[in-house]
Amino acid sequence: EAEEIMARKSVPVSSSRFPKAKEEGWWLVVGDTKKNTLVTIKRYLLKIKGTVKLSFDAPEEPGAYTYKLYLMSDSFLGLDQEEEISFVVE
Repeated sequence: EAEEIMARKSVPVSSSRFPKAKEEGWWLVVGDTKKNTLVTIKRYLLKIKGTVKLSFDAPEEPGAYTYKLYLMSDSFLGLDQEEEISFVVE
């Protein structure tokens, strides 16, 4: 499991590309960059503060693995972030 904590309130998005009111949202994506595969994905709407739990199946083969966690805004450019997630399967 990977956890990401968000600590600010969602803001309404104003854009000509969104004809109606839209709340800011975030995509949390876990991928295996070595195999170019998507492991899990979840959309999250911000509250004042929250915790998101992402679950995914571990690889079948034992060994050390490194995945990437991407945090991507669905409303704003330039806010995306990425972190490595390392773990061992025994």
